[in-house]
Amino acid sequence: MAVLFTVLKVIGIIMLIIVILVIAVLIGCRIVYAWGRKCYGTPEEQSMVFPGDELMDRFDPSLIRTATAGITIDAPVDKVYPWIYQWGGTKSGSLSSEFLERWLGHLSIYNRYELCDEWQMPDSFMPGDFMDWDRSGMGCEATDVVSDKYIMSFSDIKHPPRARGAYAIAGGKCDDMNFIWGWYFVPLKGGKTRFICHWKYYETTNGPTRFALKRAIYMCGTAMQRWQMEYTKRCAEGTMPVHRHVKTYRKIFGAYHHAPDEVQDKTDCPAIREGRANPAVNEVRPARMADPAWPPVDGPWDVDTDYYRERIPQAIEEIRAKAAEQQRAADVKIAALQAEYEALQSK
Repeated sequence: MAVLFTVLKVIGIIMLIIVILVIAVLIGCRIVYAWGRKCYGTPEEQSMVFPGDELMDRFDPSLIRTATAGITIDAPVDKVYPWIYQWGGTKSGSLSSEFLERWLGHLSIYNRYELCDEWQMPDSFMPGDFMDWDRSGMGCEATDVVSDKYIMSFSDIKHPPRARGAYAIAGGKCDDMNFIWGWYFVPLKGGKTRFICHWKYYETTNGPTRFALKRAIYMCGTAMQRWQMEYTKRCAEGTMPVHRHVKTYRKIFGAYHHAPDEVQDKTDCPAIREGRANPAVNEVRPARMADPAWPPVDGPWDVDTDYYRERIPQAIEEIRAKAAEQQRAADVKIAALQAEYEALQSK
């Protein structure tokens, strides 16, 4: 009896510890959600219909979760948009808490708080490109890349990403899985930007899975979103410091710093550009690279209505200049190969 009592006591202690841990996790999710939702947009922004929302039309509205965050940045749109344009696990990171991304999510995320030329070229980002969260192939596919206006992505198990090595996120108990994630930019008077992040996901009809998704994606995702909004604001305003270890590496090794060896050695990442020839979203509706309807004229902002009339011609010239730079590099390589070929022919 004494042995049985001891065994039952141990089992009881283990069960008690498990219950305490579960309660702690649930309370923690509620706390981080309360902190993250302080960055939510205004009631008018939360009730708006955003470009890309139509991709969720096939679902029961009662099973869709929505989060809309907003922040005002003291910089014009053309200084904010580039930070999201180069977003991605194999680019400049998530612009959120990389500590939590790596240590809790086990994602290979390393933020880069600088704009990099190689990620700002006209061909650096297009609809159909895979926006990787991790080198395992987890992430979403870009649907719309509308310069200086918005970037939209989605993941849909019925319309999976085209990139080899990439997959649409799903779960064993999900009857379906779809989410959309968009970043929207509104030019405000006074040279400011209203930066909005708007995302939706389908909850699934399976009760336990829906319960888990709400806490893992909706609640914790809301907190990660707040970090992203604040980091993007600091980057655009020039107040986000470069990592200390990056500064140290540059002093020791030179001006350029790349990801640590443990990241460089793990090359099992999807071919992120393979989808641009035929984006997955084309099975639902055409991908977009222009949208004169954004921002809406009846939106809840003091919009600088002249901004895009001035900005679009400037953006066209910038793209032409960058394209010419790429063409010059290509011409140099072609000339070198042509000279080598002629030398071989003359022998």
